[in-house]
Amino acid sequence: MKIIEPSAMLIDNINPAEILAKIERCGRVSHLSESKGKPEEFVRMLIKRGHESVLEHVSLTFHIICDRAIMAELTRHRLASPTVESTRFVKYKEIEVVNPFPNDPIAETFWRSIMKVTEKNYQLFIDGGVKPEDARSVLPLCLKSELYMTANLRELRYIIKLRTSKAAHPQMRFIAGQILNILRDKLPVIVEDIKEVESCSL
Repeated sequence: MKIIEPSAMLIDNINPAEILAKIERCGRVSHLSESKGKPEEFVRMLIKRGHESVLEHVSLTFHIICDRAIMAELTRHRLASPTVESTRFVKYKEIEVVNPFPNDPIAETFWRSIMKVTEKNYQLFIDGGVKPEDARSVLPLCLKSELYMTANLRELRYIIKLRTSKAAHPQMRFIAGQILNILRDKLPVIVEDIKEVESCSL
């Protein structure tokens, strides 16, 4: 059994200036207006006025590692396009899991024991000739899941605002917080109106 840390990483090599210029170009067609300043000023104005549909012209792809439960939540975003690690086709020699109890040593001790038994039961199925698509029935929700998620900038803003709220699961808040921090670094004007997220660490 191996314990994996959740994470989110942007896989695109982006040119922020080109992205903002594209958004401005698309946005100005509605009034056939000409650029009079910096593209980021125009984009900032669009966001402030709630004209976010123009942000849908740019999409980004993230490589995300989380557990199966969080993956299920992420893939509910209909305007995002996920490609997910399949437990039906992958045959695990060693299960990889995300620790759901990083701040509770007692619960973590019990959890580790349960995971060792779970891993053993899974291997008994596989060694007995059971197909991975059937053997997966004993795998836990904390099983590590790997996915690529592509979403446009408008949807990413929605995901960040929804999934960094205090009502969201801590692991989800952590992943959404990482995406927010990446956008703050690469395309700050896109997320500068989104408030700082409290305690996104696990």
